[in-house]
Amino acid sequence: MWRTYRDALAGLPGVEVVDVDVDRSVPHLCIVTVPDHDRVWAQMRRSGIGVGVHHPPNHLQPAFARWARPLPATERLAQQLLTLPFHQHLTEDDVHRTADALRRALTTGDSR
Repeated sequence: MWRTYRDALAGLPGVEVVDVDVDRSVPHLCIVTVPDHDRVWAQMRRSGIGVGVHHPPNHLQPAFARWARPLPATERLAQQLLTLPFHQHLTEDDVHRTADALRRALTTGDSR
């Protein structure tokens, strides 16, 4: 499914699939970077696509507050990360429906 996502999202402006070596590992997430993250996230959720954010920066988590310091590159990238649906019941049609919704959210501001 990860490869299906990679192929379905190829060429989407501003979208980059976070690379995974699927020949040597078993990915458990499909993460992309997107422009205008908050708007895209909200539109995808409104359209019923279960996107999320699975890796907020550690240095901003309360457990690490004692060691917190500014990490501007990490913080900038974190504002672009979006986790796409990725589970054992996902079909190729689901992947293409998600990719189409993302395409619409990016180009027209509407993911429906």
